[in-house]
Amino acid sequence: MNANIRNTIKLVIGTLGFFALIVAVQSILSGHNQRLDLTSQKKFTLSPRAQQVVSGLKRDVRVMAFVHSDRPENFFIKDMLSRMANLSPHFNYNIVDINRNPALAREYQATQYGTLVFESGGIRRGTLLGRGESAAVATLLQVTRAQGDKVIYFLTGHGEAALPDTSPTRGYSKLRGALVDEFYDEKTLSLGESGAVPEDATAVVIFGPISDFLPFELEALDAYVRRGGALFVLLDPGSSPSFVTFLERYGISLPPLIAVDPTKRLFAGEMLTFRASATKKPHPIIRSVNAPPIFSLARVVYMEPDEEKGLIAAAILATSPQGWASAQENIPRTGITKFEEGRDFRGPIPIAGEMAIRTGDTLGRIVVFGDADFVNNDLVEQGGNKDLFINAVNWLAEDQSQMAARPETQHSGVNQLFLSSDQIQTVLVTSTVIIPGSFLLIGVGVFTWRRYRG
Repeated sequence: MNANIRNTIKLVIGTLGFFALIVAVQSILSGHNQRLDLTSQKKFTLSPRAQQVVSGLKRDVRVMAFVHSDRPENFFIKDMLSRMANLSPHFNYNIVDINRNPALAREYQATQYGTLVFESGGIRRGTLLGRGESAAVATLLQVTRAQGDKVIYFLTGHGEAALPDTSPTRGYSKLRGALVDEFYDEKTLSLGESGAVPEDATAVVIFGPISDFLPFELEALDAYVRRGGALFVLLDPGSSPSFVTFLERYGISLPPLIAVDPTKRLFAGEMLTFRASATKKPHPIIRSVNAPPIFSLARVVYMEPDEEKGLIAAAILATSPQGWASAQENIPRTGITKFEEGRDFRGPIPIAGEMAIRTGDTLGRIVVFGDADFVNNDLVEQGGNKDLFINAVNWLAEDQSQMAARPETQHSGVNQLFLSSDQIQTVLVTSTVIIPGSFLLIGVGVFTWRRYRG
């Protein structure tokens, strides 16, 4: 065999081996797909909540995406749906050109480009891509969960916050929209009319009551908790005194003290508004919140467990160890500018917690936040406020599969930037001392080295 034939055989074998290597690498990579999303808003990454909802599907879901072949958003539709399909075998989708299939579009009532129609178990719901990932996940929940499956009652009759109100500081209409996204059936409850909590109540929210409760209303709430019910209580300073007394029977104490945290306050802001901290052992409610919640004029919430009475306590939020608590009357007089020994209480100061109440074989739960204003229309989109509230509802409704970080509507570093006093101090020292000092040392070193070498 001459040299040319041998070289030709070597070339053929080498080429086949090279292509075999490419095929092997591709097959390995296809089974271990990894994405690197470098966009600031993570446009090409599903939020943890979307991942949990899709991966937890228990029945088949089909999505019809109606597009125009030449529109730029087609890529985002296909990318989002393919990522969802990779998470669950129950998730399937089809891309339909609305102009080439007008009859199918009419059947699914798809009149706009970018319409997504979710279908499961005979239930069909539609949304638009432009409404974002949250709307797509909410529509997915609508077709996979029965209407009225989870009913959240909001107590009325004592000056509680009104969800339909659209005013900036007193309104909570944005929060109502967030509950709709979770596909909860939200209703109001007047114990003065019903006399008892309905049997279909998944949880009862008591949202900043002002006036006192009647004795029979408190007994109705007690009966609800004793039969395994869940209360979500948000109390500002000066809230209903009779209800504060009612909570004491469960080992929940709310003294007339206000929490402050100078190291966690927002830069150039008052000491009464600060970023709340998770406790050493993070509660599941706060674990998946993607940013520290912002509390303002928060009251102290003490949880006192008692095994003999079946009271099991768990902390949720507190100040940092540098924070403290002071009596409410000290606020207008001194502004609480510094800690005063003998008058104030050192941190960390608890401002939110959960108490589980065991009665026989049943387990009732009460979650208490020492601030109600943190989810008004002005503040609900700031920090992790909305996620904190919704996670608390998820927790009490036993919807742990939905407790995950949601996509931000106010993107950190783009639409909002919160820095504490400590962080600003670090930035100031870094920019005015460390960086200039480093350049000075480098310059002196180079000068000395050149003098020595010269």
